[in-house]
Amino acid sequence: MILEQIPLLSELTLPSIILRTFLAMLLGGILGYEREKRHRPAGFRTYLVVCLGSTLAMMVGLFISNTTGTSDAGRIPAQVISGIGFLGAGTILVTRQNQVRGLTTAAGLWSVACLGLALGAGFYTGALVSFAAIWISIKLLRIVDRHLHAGNSDFAALRVEFSTMGDMSNFISFAKQRGCVVENLEMTRIKNSDDTAVISAVITLRFNKTVTFPQIVEIYGNLEGVLMMETL
Repeated sequence: MILEQIPLLSELTLPSIILRTFLAMLLGGILGYEREKRHRPAGFRTYLVVCLGSTLAMMVGLFISNTTGTSDAGRIPAQVISGIGFLGAGTILVTRQNQVRGLTTAAGLWSVACLGLALGAGFYTGALVSFAAIWISIKLLRIVDRHLHAGNSDFAALRVEFSTMGDMSNFISFAKQRGCVVENLEMTRIKNSDDTAVISAVITLRFNKTVTFPQIVEIYGNLEGVLMMETL
């Protein structure tokens, strides 16, 4: 708790306000960037703004408490905890197969709001330790999750990028010819850095036999127009 022991940073001074705001943007942005790479509903900007807003709410609570002499500095920040639930609920989707998606993103938004409150309160050590724990949870533990689900399965949820709509149609036709059933298909058109458009699709396939992801990549990854493939 070194930072908390520095009077200039423990009180609501200009340097501490700048530091808390900067850390909120940095830590919230890092967590959001990981979600952005996974093409989740809430990404870099959403996480950054949520963390920044909750930091401001905490500092406002402290400011009001200091200027009015009241001891209830947590009244405004308390509304952040309940209010962020509405934003997080908007990221949760239920597919036609009754599969729930977006829970990690919603939980991440709630956690990053709490992270912002800690920064706004000047609890730097707790915020940094919590940031590391959240990062490990949503980033590194995904590797453990992959190993837990590395066994054979007759279902596969994939995110695939295609050059054109025709390439996606050929992919689906090829899958059906091999006896696969397309359980779910969600398609969006995205732009690359060079301003060229590609088709990004989330596809759930049900196979007629158990398969592994490497086998899926070997069979479907080399089809014409398939730019990228990853498991969800």
